[in-house]
Amino acid sequence: MPINADRIRKLVEFGLTEYQARAYLALLDLGASTASEIPPLSRVPRTRIYSTMQQLHAKGLVEILPETPLRYKAVAFAAYLRAMAEDLRGRAGQIDGSLDALSREFAILAQREPEGRGGFEAIYGRRNVRERLTKMYDSARGEIFGIGTTRSPGRILRAFGSSIAQKAREGVSLKYAFMFTPENRDDVRGLLRHAEVRDIDFQMPVYLHVVDGREFLMSHPIPDDAAFTKGDDISIWTDDPAIARAMAQMVERIWHAGAPPPEDLVADARGGRR
Repeated sequence: MPINADRIRKLVEFGLTEYQARAYLALLDLGASTASEIPPLSRVPRTRIYSTMQQLHAKGLVEILPETPLRYKAVAFAAYLRAMAEDLRGRAGQIDGSLDALSREFAILAQREPEGRGGFEAIYGRRNVRERLTKMYDSARGEIFGIGTTRSPGRILRAFGSSIAQKAREGVSLKYAFMFTPENRDDVRGLLRHAEVRDIDFQMPVYLHVVDGREFLMSHPIPDDAAFTKGDDISIWTDDPAIARAMAQMVERIWHAGAPPPEDLVADARGGRR
């Protein structure tokens, strides 16, 4: 019978590869033959014929006749099907017998909740960004981190001065880091009355706020000036757990890398000379 695509497809459905199907169909026509006689009829490459015949033998579809040279004889496909059916029935019986035990071992416990996905918000305009930051400050219970530009100390002090004082009284830890300049010295002094402030040695083009490791806001001040209500700032806010935790770690590292303020500035903030 011809070796055609339909017959090959049927054998493949029962677990044979295309080369195995071609070699087996050729052997059905030949009955018994040496390995070298199979490639011309089957179109299996000569370099693959020996391994293919060994695979067919392992499946029980070919007998190896101990002659010189070795000869191969086809086994009836019905015998292969009966052996497959018997194996499947045996496996089905094993599964059925283990069903209760396996069901208990791999039961759905539903004891852990998958980590939720937080919200994201793009905020435009300094006044709108300030409103979002006000909500973040109001919700703070443990810790607030802020990293900003050289103008940020003034904007933070003017926009959130009363909130910062109240949060400090409530025991919230406030930690800020900016590049200190002669121009922002007085504002840094004002923040030092309620917060730990550090001096970083690089210019930040944006400011970052993290509250309790659960909310994060990054904003680009446009322009970077002293006004705390007027500006075309662009900001991104999120309470996504993974992002908020990652940004909290980054902001905390920046803060720890900063230098403590000069002692005279600390003394000024504590009520010394002005």
